[in-house]
Amino acid sequence: MKEIWFVVHHRNLWNIDNRLIGFWNKAQMDLLAEGDYIIYYQTGHKQITGVFRAVEKGLNLNKDFHDKEIVDKLSYQCRLELVSDDIICTKPTTEDRFSFYDEWRRNRYGGLKKQIFRAKYEDMPLILNDSTVIK
Repeated sequence: MKEIWFVVHHRNLWNIDNRLIGFWNKAQMDLLAEGDYIIYYQTGHKQITGVFRAVEKGLNLNKDFHDKEIVDKLSYQCRLELVSDDIICTKPTTEDRFSFYDEWRRNRYGGLKKQIFRAKYEDMPLILNDSTVIK
């Protein structure tokens, strides 16, 4: 089975391209592999937007994909394919049963220095109405 990741992403980037995530730290991007699953969490809106599959990784897949509030240029990007947006727990701040909760809580303040956290299949029933869409 592929890996599952909880990815924290800036809400303004969703409006630029809602099927792309970007990292300014290459080490975080290197954790992802094509085929991995992404639990996409938007800061600002403070909600899980959906569960996606990573379908392509590269540099500057969308050259306009950046927000000057956080960084001049996001280079390390990953194209996403929607798996499900049938979310039953949109606010991970209220769900301490997530496998990534403690690590994320320790790192969620301070300017998003860390954007990606390892999740487990057992997290899916807490997020998705039908967790069988993750194979």
